[in-house]
Amino acid sequence: MNIKRNPKEMKKRFWMLGALIGVCVVAASVLYFFHKEKREAEDRLVEIVNYVKVQCSTYTHYNEATESKSLLRSIESARQMSTNINIEIENGGQISQELLKENLQTLWVDGILVMDADGSVVCEYSANEEFTEDAVRYLQKDVIMDFIEYEERSYSERINFDDGSCIDLAACARIDAPGVVAIYYYTPPEYMRNYMLTIQSLLNGYSTEKDGTIAVADSGMIVASNDENLLGQSTAENEVVQTMKQHTDSHHIFHLKNEGTGCYGIMLKQRDYYIYAYIPDKKIFQNLPLNVIFVTFLYLLLLIVSWVRIQKTSAEREKQEREKEEKYKEELLKAAKRAEAANRAKTEFLQRMSHDIRTPINGICGMLDVAEHYAEDLDKQTECREKIKEASNLLLGLVNEVLDMSKLESGEVTLEESPFDLHNISEEVLTVIELLAEERNIKLIQEKQEITHWNLIGSPAHVKRVWMNILSNAVKYNKDNGSICIQYREVPYNQDGMTMIEFSCQDTGIGMSREFQKVIFEPFAQENAGSRSKYNGTGLGMPITKSLVEKMGGTIQFESEAGVGTTFVIRIPFKIDTETDRMEKEEKAAISLQGLHILLVEDNELNMEIAEFIVTNEGAVVTKAKNGKEAVDYFEKSSVGTYDAILMDVMMPVMDGLTASETIRKMNRADAKTIPIIAMTANAFTDDKMKAKEAGMNEHIAKPLNREVLVETVFKVITKKSRGNKAENEMHVISDENEI
Repeated sequence: MNIKRNPKEMKKRFWMLGALIGVCVVAASVLYFFHKEKREAEDRLVEIVNYVKVQCSTYTHYNEATESKSLLRSIESARQMSTNINIEIENGGQISQELLKENLQTLWVDGILVMDADGSVVCEYSANEEFTEDAVRYLQKDVIMDFIEYEERSYSERINFDDGSCIDLAACARIDAPGVVAIYYYTPPEYMRNYMLTIQSLLNGYSTEKDGTIAVADSGMIVASNDENLLGQSTAENEVVQTMKQHTDSHHIFHLKNEGTGCYGIMLKQRDYYIYAYIPDKKIFQNLPLNVIFVTFLYLLLLIVSWVRIQKTSAEREKQEREKEEKYKEELLKAAKRAEAANRAKTEFLQRMSHDIRTPINGICGMLDVAEHYAEDLDKQTECREKIKEASNLLLGLVNEVLDMSKLESGEVTLEESPFDLHNISEEVLTVIELLAEERNIKLIQEKQEITHWNLIGSPAHVKRVWMNILSNAVKYNKDNGSICIQYREVPYNQDGMTMIEFSCQDTGIGMSREFQKVIFEPFAQENAGSRSKYNGTGLGMPITKSLVEKMGGTIQFESEAGVGTTFVIRIPFKIDTETDRMEKEEKAAISLQGLHILLVEDNELNMEIAEFIVTNEGAVVTKAKNGKEAVDYFEKSSVGTYDAILMDVMMPVMDGLTASETIRKMNRADAKTIPIIAMTANAFTDDKMKAKEAGMNEHIAKPLNREVLVETVFKVITKKSRGNKAENEMHVISDENEI
């Protein structure tokens, strides 16, 4: 949904969806609470009828036990009376009311009857005459009169009356004569109600409002109920009871009608009773509306909260979109400014380069004209050549700095991971700096070198370049008769196998203003316009230095004061080289290319002529090839050992130098893997050197060619090859001797 474009439609859809879900929530809550409350009512009714069942059983057992005890006591009293009469007769006495009265009080009975064999009353005495006739009528039954012949037998029975009272009647055979002795004990209704357990008393604690209606039936009559209106009713006349008999069991409730009102009921059968329980629907589901209303309220509350959050989120999103749009506009504006600045910088760069390039070219052309004019003057010719060489070196340095800056800005500079001796690098740099310092009588002061690990692993070419830039600037921008203080120091580093080298350079030069210190690391930045011509500067040295230091993981800091001097402190971390001791120096043989056969591969005729002149002037023999394919053919057709080395240009037509080197290394001949191949190319960056190494080349020389560097490099790789062959031959000799 697009809230930004159509918020009204969003609101309408939200509330429509909310209403639909709300209907579902209400329906689900009705179903849930309906079944929940029905289940609770069922559990309650099942619990009630089971409890009443247990209590009815208890009631039956208790009353039966009480009745049995009372009847047994009556039998004992009847037998005792028979014995007492027999004793009286044996003692010469007679049966009289006085005797019966006396025993009535002793035996704790309410009446005594003495009957003959015909069932006629011989004598009787009773505390309550109204029960005597009932007692006589019961005693005259045939089953009782049969006891006359059996003294061991006795009879007892409880006779219940409509008012709730009862008499316990007991009879046994007479000992003194044929006949029956009987006693009875009367229990009034008040006693029965107060001291006898009744089913009705079990239901007194149940409320029809809370527990529903409970009824206990015996022999088709309701004998107990928590609804007094049902007491004494016939179950056949009760519609609810009849329905429950047909449809319910003792575990589940059944929905039925009671006088048009719905209710749920359950029935349970006990040994002597039927137990019924039912409760109206409105009692079971009286909390259903409240629960549904509560759930609906919660849902509406949640819906409102959700809508508020959606609105808040929408507002935040709109705010973010506006901020994003504003930020995008700002970035566009910045990009436009950067583009404008870039165009301005490009224009300034072209103007500066036009000036800086034309200046040495003008010097070269002018010196050529001067030399041509003084063709016969050898001193003038020598002077002109020296100045042409200086202008050429200036032009080469300018081109190198521009290319280096371009590589650093594009991130294409690749650092080396090779072992080097920091002492050797510092010596090489100081050798050059000392010559520059002597020309202006500047004193170089080297403080004590606090270095423990001189053998390091890193990118020595870039380290040398950084050192050279800092020290050359210290000389260039120094005062005549000034001084430069140099110090190397090793500082603690918190990583195993590594160390931190600190290089500091303090000069007494012209210093820098505070304004220029803020832009010193920006390309082409210079203190004043005259610096370009006065100091031969391009404004690229410090940006290149800072970029190289940071790329090596180091830091560069400085302090400067105009007219006083500048101090630079550079810290760079290096790996410690623990395998090689490069402090040992080997004896150097005299450098000579005399008698060597070199395959020179170059497509440019001028460069071919220069390289051929350098090596032939040192006594070497040259075979020339104009491209990589031609060089591969020459090498393949030659016999093993024909060529001592190959000088290979990189960028050539037909086949480039890298492909040619890879092809030669893959040849199946003895010298294909060992012949030294030296790259000669204007591509002088570290990654270009690495590509040359990967193609199988041994060394890399940057154009324009330097005679000393070229000769020394060729001699070094050939000498290294010779030592390797010598060591291999010695190994073969030792192996042969061992075999002998």
